[in-house]
Amino acid sequence: MVRIRLRRIGRKHEPHYRIIAADIKAARDGRFIEELGWYNPKAKEKTYNLKVDAIKKWLLSGAQPSDTVRDILIKEGLLEKKELVYANKPKALKNPDKRRKHRKAKESTESTQAAVASPSESVTIEDSTSAEVVKSAEENS
Repeated sequence: MVRIRLRRIGRKHEPHYRIIAADIKAARDGRFIEELGWYNPKAKEKTYNLKVDAIKKWLLSGAQPSDTVRDILIKEGLLEKKELVYANKPKALKNPDKRRKHRKAKESTESTQAAVASPSESVTIEDSTSAEVVKSAEENS
């Protein structure tokens, strides 16, 4: 499968990219099939140049653009936003209980549900003996 993506050129801290058509398995700066333009992310004005005919040819033949290239093609008017789905969409968790943030969120929702279900047990008195007296008074009434 062919992907339209960026190939980095330029010096350290001065990135410049070539927009290329390459096999998905090829390295970022490795072999490519065709050069389709360039992109300069540091410049303030229009920072890319595209070979529109070649890009249309690759898109019609089934090539998938990377996320950044897709945004460039949308700006240029070659693609619509709803036409393609982003390639790097977030993956679903296999076991969300293993992740701390998910476990903490789950515990906090369980504790709030328990507090809503039984509000008489959520007494906030620091002295345990007076808390027992309050609970017993609530049970008698």
